[in-house]
Amino acid sequence: MKALTLALLLSLPLTQAAPPKPLRQPTSPVSKRASGGRWYFAAGGHAVYCYGPVMTVPRHGELQRVVTFCRDGSAVVPLFDSDSAKPQPKEGKSKEIPVYKPRPVL
Repeated sequence: MKALTLALLLSLPLTQAAPPKPLRQPTSPVSKRASGGRWYFAAGGHAVYCYGPVMTVPRHGELQRVVTFCRDGSAVVPLFDSDSAKPQPKEGKSKEIPVYKPRPVL
């Protein structure tokens, strides 16, 4: 019985464990030299992951905040301007505090 079990074990095909594949190395020059980045909200309404600094540059006669060296290969991406998106207070309306009125018991 032992001989039969040993013969059966030796007749099974053996597979060698392959070494794990190396991780994919970054290909763009920006991602090779950058060790970390940050997510930003672009003016176009999408999120971008960029490695470079945030800068203020003149565009169309105004100053605009941009972020540099993004993962998608863009050198400069305009950022969303949160100051222009803030709602302006409406004039003429006062903020009234709601008053609690108990319901009558029937």
